Amino acid sequence: MADSPSQPPWMFNLNGTFLGFCGDDPAKAKVIRLAVEGEVLAIKLPKALREPLQLRLQPGDYLRCIGRSSWEDGQIKLKAYQVFNLLPPLPKTCTYPQEAIAQAWSGQPSTRPGAHQPVKIQVCRKSGCQKRGGRDLVMALEQALRDRNLHSQVEIQYTGCQKHCSEAPTLTVLPGPYRYSRVKLSRLSVILDRHLTPTKPNP
Repeated sequence: MADSPSQPPWMFNLNGTFLGFCGDDPAKAKVIRLAVEGEVLAIKLPKALREPLQLRLQPGDYLRCIGRSSWEDGQIKLKAYQVFNLLPPLPKTCTYPQEAIAQAWSGQPSTRPGAHQPVKIQVCRKSGCQKRGGRDLVMALEQALRDRNLHSQVEIQYTGCQKHCSEAPTLTVLPGPYRYSRVKLSRLSVILDRHLTPTKPNP
């Protein structure tokens, strides 16, 4: 059936990972990015929800968005009316990443789904992002992993353009995905501590 501007709006009910707000100033953001089954969707927020969500949401939060979709200017537009925080689904994202990673690397058996998923950190290698701090971010990331004795367990993956050049430097932690924008080197340790447990140095 051909798309038509006269199509009626449809309700949507989506669960996904919050990646961040659209725009250079999160305090004025009207739209969020939500990763849903490998696709990144832009979802507009109503005025009543914008300020509370700007104060509450963190990249990596798992959300349920309920709203309506409409056809405007040749594109499908999504507008949420309700947004809820959810616990992430265990088969895709481990609820206890530090515990699971520690067990996987120590060789101890674990019954938690996702505990043995390898950790990967994705960094854009395009020249634009590299010039906006990406090169320094990679050097600091490599050094931080060596300092934690994790350089042989955590893989740094270099990707093509992730379509977020204005928010460089960025990195994405898998499994998740957990995406971080405008990463300051002073905050890198905090980000890694959220996802990684240091291993003991080899004797």
